[in-house]
Amino acid sequence: MFINRVLVAAGVLAAVGAVVAPVASASPASTRCNNTTLSAALQNPDAGAGQRYAQFVVTNTSRGTCTLYGHGGFALVGAPTNLTWTANPGSSLVTLAPGEKAAMTLHWAAVPADDEPGWPCEPVATSAISIPPDETVPLAVSWSYGPVCQHGQMDASAYYKL
Repeated sequence: MFINRVLVAAGVLAAVGAVVAPVASASPASTRCNNTTLSAALQNPDAGAGQRYAQFVVTNTSRGTCTLYGHGGFALVGAPTNLTWTANPGSSLVTLAPGEKAAMTLHWAAVPADDEPGWPCEPVATSAISIPPDETVPLAVSWSYGPVCQHGQMDASAYYKL
């Protein structure tokens, strides 16, 4: 009788283990990247013929995988920003493991429009914010790239993996 109970208990434990084991070993589902899972910085500035470029780089600082899809918002704080999203590169799902990076490329002009006052062509921001795709809380970065001429016109690509 005792042996039967032990064998039944062992069989139940084995069955439970077989059912629970795949669930326990499954990797956690990825979630959208947001202001709590990302850090941000402006990097890789470039210039030429009155044009300016920089990358808005985000790093997954969480312990899990997160995803970005599409374009993020971007705005200078205290200066006009008229953001246009470009299709190069187009939107694609970007999956970031912990420590991995993605970027969107920013482009703007440093030459005043005919109806701008000269230099500086627009107010000069000292910081900027960007909201990750499909999120509502921004990431803040410092801005040291001067004014954005042409009435604050900026172009931004979709996020791509670095």
